[in-house]
Amino acid sequence: MSYIYFFLIIFIPLYALLVEKDDFLKLNIKIIIAGLVSVSSLLVYENILSDGSLELAHQKQSLDIFLGEDQQEKENRREEVNNLITQLIKKRDVEPGELYILARQLKNIDEFMLSRDLYKEIYNRFGNDLDGEVVAEYAQVLFMSSGREFSDTVYILLEEALKKNPNNPSALTLKGLAELEKNNPQMTIELWNQAIPLLNSEKEKDDLRSLIEAVKKRKNQ
Repeated sequence: MSYIYFFLIIFIPLYALLVEKDDFLKLNIKIIIAGLVSVSSLLVYENILSDGSLELAHQKQSLDIFLGEDQQEKENRREEVNNLITQLIKKRDVEPGELYILARQLKNIDEFMLSRDLYKEIYNRFGNDLDGEVVAEYAQVLFMSSGREFSDTVYILLEEALKKNPNNPSALTLKGLAELEKNNPQMTIELWNQAIPLLNSEKEKDDLRSLIEAVKKRKNQ
């Protein structure tokens, strides 16, 4: 559909310039000339000047719709967004910020499966340069996308995140849950108590305090 719009934007003014007013709606050689020039302009722009900009513009539009709240439209655009992710991952000169912004946007709307592939690419390419926050986000996404299961990779990522930033509340909270899964409730309590003052909102702090009390009761039974 984008190609049609661009064609009309070029064709209509060009044809209006070439043809006399009385002949505007008549089939004539100037229609053919205007059409050929418009098509040629699109081909030159698409293949030489834009480096795929028309397609990228369409994908950007699809992404904006996908990130919105309309669930039906989101599903209609899922394949296009998936294709955009695939193209970004294959792009050798992609900037880490390009990958991270999209990964974070998808994570924030709970699209963990799509976000996971981007975080994986970020980690594989730039792992040594990443801070603890990004590594912790990757661990979260991997945990959520695998049905809330703690794989060996999630454990490794959490250890790395905390090594880089021992005061990362996300990593501390998830590591505490991992220790609870391994039946180490005391370690869970310690990690969550460490995370509480680092959380942003009072609600998050109160929720974690409630979980700590629940773990203590379970521990004492």
